[in-house]
Parts: sequence; C-alpha cells; structure tokens
Amino acid sequence: GTLLGLILGVVVAFVLEFMDDTIKTPEDLEQHLRLPLLGVVPNLRKGNIAEAIADPRSAFSESYRSVRTALQFSTDHGVPKVLLVTSASPAEGKSVTALTLARNFAQLGKRVLLVEADLRNPSLHRAMGVRAERGLSSLLAGAADISDVVRDTDEANLQVILAGPLPPNPAELLSGSRLWSMLTTAAEKYDQVLIDGP
Repeated sequence: GTLLGLILGVVVAFVLEFMDDTIKTPEDLEQHLRLPLLGVVPNLRKGNIAEAIADPRSAFSESYRSVRTALQFSTDHGVPKVLLVTSASPAEGKSVTALTLARNFAQLGKRVLLVEADLRNPSLHRAMGVRAERGLSSLLAGAADISDVVRDTDEANLQVILAGPLPPNPAELLSGSRLWSMLTTAAEKYDQVLIDGP
C-alpha cells in the first residue's frame, strides 16, 4: 500500500507539472506568448523605489536602461513613437515604469511627453510630487487645449500631462476622437510619447 501510494503520488505530481501552464520565468513568457522579452525589472518594496531610481548604479536603474536599449532595437525604425505602459493587475509598477522610461529617454536628449492616462486611479502625479487642476480629462472633455495641460518637469526635455480631475466616464473619454487627435499632435512635436495607462 505504501509503495502504491508513493507511485501514485509521483504520477500525480508529474501530471500536475505537465498541466501547469503558468508563467514563472522569462523563458516561459517568450515560449508561451511567442514574443520577445524586452527586459526584466527587479521587484522592490514601495519604500525602496525612490532610492533605487535615484542611484544610477543600482540594479533597478540598470534594468530600465536595458529595457530602453531593447526598445531602441525592437523595430527597424527604432523605438515606436508612442508607447503605452499597462498591465493586467493594479499596483504592478506601471507608473514607475512609465516615469523611469520617460526620464531615460529624456537623458538621451529626446523630447519626451509623459501622459497620465489612468483616469480611474491615477498615481503618476504622486510619484512626481505634483498636482494639476486641469489635465488629460479636461483636454478630452474639451475644457482645455493641449497647451493648457502640458507641464514642465525638473527633468530637461521631459514634459507631462497629468490626469486632472477624475471624470465619471473615463472609458468614454479615452475612446473618443480627442485622444487620437492629441496623440497625433504630440507625436509631431515630441520624439517620444509615453502613456501611463490603466
């Protein structure tokens, strides 16, 4: 009975491992999705993020520079002009990623516009330590022009459009034609447009 139980346990373990299709490693990601991996960023606790970004020699900062370099070689024409940073779940580091990549591109001398497009739960303004009375929601609702909502930052070559007042209907605002028009205008003026998405 013991031997039979042991053999059955091993068989069950092999069957469960064979049926497990979760993504655990970067190699699994490339294999299952058949997409190239641009980089891996270490997971940090919230308190350590600001220190890690401030230190250009940290593994965290270096990983984002590696992602930036991978993006530069991701297409025949270099980095796509407009990039959306999003994820499947909240609090996975979208805003930190968008902000850090925007700063990295600005350090290369590119004119960069960073757009806070998470109109339900914006957090980019907290990471930057600024607040805006008017922002993307004002622009998309027709209450402001693009020149009214673009703000300068402490970083050279980096400007930002913050979310602005939280609207009752963010999905409708983001699906309207004004967003497309704003992105078209921004792509003409800036070398790089990064969107911190929902």
